Amino acid sequence: MIKTILRVAGWLAVTILTAIVFVFTFVVVPTFFWAHEPLTLKTPQVVLIPQGAGVFDIAKLLVKSGVETDPYRPVVAVFFMKWHNKLKSGEYAFNFPMNHLDVWRKIVKGDVVHHFVTIVEGATIFDVAEVLDRSGIARKDEVIRLAKDKNFVNSLGFYDAPSLEGYLFPATYDFTKKDTAETALKRMVREFKRRFKSEWYQRARDMNLSLHQVITLASMVEKEAVKDEERAIIAGVFFNRLKIGMPLQSDPTAVYDLENFRGPVLKSHLTRPSPYNTYLIKGFPPGPICNPGIASIKAVLFPASVSYLYFVSDHRGSHRFSTTYEEHLRAIREIAASMNDGSGGKN
Repeated sequence: MIKTILRVAGWLAVTILTAIVFVFTFVVVPTFFWAHEPLTLKTPQVVLIPQGAGVFDIAKLLVKSGVETDPYRPVVAVFFMKWHNKLKSGEYAFNFPMNHLDVWRKIVKGDVVHHFVTIVEGATIFDVAEVLDRSGIARKDEVIRLAKDKNFVNSLGFYDAPSLEGYLFPATYDFTKKDTAETALKRMVREFKRRFKSEWYQRARDMNLSLHQVITLASMVEKEAVKDEERAIIAGVFFNRLKIGMPLQSDPTAVYDLENFRGPVLKSHLTRPSPYNTYLIKGFPPGPICNPGIASIKAVLFPASVSYLYFVSDHRGSHRFSTTYEEHLRAIREIAASMNDGSGGKN
């Protein structure tokens, strides 16, 4: 009986040892050397790994894209490294110099492709939507729909705003394919709240202005001004007009609701019925006409003390400011004469 048990034990020991030697020789060692081999990629590849994809699914995707040539060795390596439960979804870029282990290490680390999106000062929600669409982060129509969704706007704390126009802070953002229209817009709003200093809320209250009014005026300054040193002067002009009940008469407001508008503002635009047209309405338009930067916001909170009621572009990046309408008309004529084409903008 004992001899039989010993023979069986010996047989099992030999079998196990043989299996270990076999696995080590024909699986572990080859996989080790394979893992450190450089990729045979001919061109850089970008692979999108969906949420919930397992190691086998990912291996097939990598083979299909040409990153890997064998769907089985990666699986062995990943299980051997105990990485099978650490693989992360997302968009990955694979290029030289990389070996097979680097590929899977990248997926474990979640080292996804980053898309840097720049929102410039003065961009509208339509411009923001266009940039996000081109970057592949979110569809243009979805961004615009969500930015105008009153429930979504309210959820972010802007109860008197018709949309998120004005509150999508101009900056460079780092997005990935995991981002959506919602996460992108929320991040821009979060940056706005971070950059709008806490003491500025009290400053607005001291000026009898709501946050919404501050940003609305700042958006108009943003669209009108070219030089930073003129922003506070333009803001001062707007406040002077408000004090005497004069329409704000800002050209960019007359074309704000014309999506994709490009080109000069014409007289026909200034007489076009629109709730934003400050030539036809008195006081503030319903909301901002773009997303202003810090310089324009500060210009509204700390406007220049001036007597001007009018300004006109000299078409060289500056403006001529006037106190009376007669001075304003003279400035327009002089600018038109200097340009030799009879043009001149009225503000």
